[in-house]
Amino acid sequence: MSQVKTETLYRRWLAGRPDLDPGAWREIRDDLAPRQAAKRADVHQRASGGELAAQPYVFCPLQVPGDSQITVFGDWVGSVAEMIDHVVAASAALPEGWHVRIKEHPSADRSFAGQIAARPGARVVLDNDTNTMDQVAAARAVLTINSSVGFESLFFDKPVIVLGQAFYAIHGIATVAASRAALEQCLARPEALDFDPGLRDAFMSYVTQVQFPREDDVIAGRTDLGDLVARDRARDALLADLGVLEN
Repeated sequence: MSQVKTETLYRRWLAGRPDLDPGAWREIRDDLAPRQAAKRADVHQRASGGELAAQPYVFCPLQVPGDSQITVFGDWVGSVAEMIDHVVAASAALPEGWHVRIKEHPSADRSFAGQIAARPGARVVLDNDTNTMDQVAAARAVLTINSSVGFESLFFDKPVIVLGQAFYAIHGIATVAASRAALEQCLARPEALDFDPGLRDAFMSYVTQVQFPREDDVIAGRTDLGDLVARDRARDALLADLGVLEN
C-alpha cells in the first residue's frame, strides 16, 4: 500500500469517529511499565531522579539477540551486534554535546558492554541502570530496529528512528533510516527529527481502538473472535474504498 493511501486510511477512519478524542490514546502512557530483568542481574529499572532532562541524547534500547524481529524483519541490520557497530560509528555525526544512550534488553542472554566499551571516543553511553521509560521520557529521540520500546515511545511524543521493518515505520509516524548513511544523516541533525501530529493521532487512535484489543477486554470476554472478524471487515471496506482491495 502506498504512503498516501496508508495516511488516508488512518485519517479517514478517524474522521469517521467524531465521538473520539483524537488525543485520548496518550492516556495509555501512564500504564506503560518497563520490562523487568529476566536473565540479567546487571540490568535495572531505577528511577532517574530527573537529571537526564538536561542531557541531549538519542535513546537506543537494544533488543533480544536472535529475536525474529531482527533476524527476519531487521532489514539491513542483521543482529544486535551489527546494530551496535552501526550506531557507534554513526554517533560521530551527532552535534557537539549530544550522545546516544544505549540500554541492553533485560532478557538478553549475553552482554554487549564489552563491545560498546571497546570503541574509545565513541559518543555513546551505556546505561543499564535507569528505568527504560524514564530514559524514553527524557530523550530527544529514540532509535530502534523495530522494538516495542520504539512503539511505546510514540506515547511520549518522541521522534522515532526505525532501522528495520516495523508496523509503525510509516513516514510521518516515524523516520525510517534504511542505511548507515541515512542513519548518519538523522544523527547529524537530531533536533530536526519530527513527525506529523495529526497522522500520529489518527494512527495511534486506530491502533489502540481497533487493531490491538485490550487484554482485560479479551480476558473478560468483552472482545471475542466475532469482534476481530468485524474489525477486519471494516478495515477491508476502507481499503477497498481506497482502491487497495477489490470489493
